[in-house]
Amino acid sequence: MKEKRPRPWIAFVYAGLLVLVIPWYWPSADTRQVWGFPFWSLASLGAGFATSLFTAWVYWTSDDSN
Repeated sequence: MKEKRPRPWIAFVYAGLLVLVIPWYWPSADTRQVWGFPFWSLASLGAGFATSLFTAWVYWTSDDSN
């Protein structure tokens, strides 16, 4: 049986993605729009999608075979 190795770097990646998902860094006076959506909302959706992809990758690469 192969011993599982901890991967603490994953928590740091999630923390970075959390910073991108919540647009607290966005200037309040920014009124740019793309296809009628505020640019900050599209950036937040993109970061949410990246979080989903990263979560799927973590799951698929975890060695959970018994």
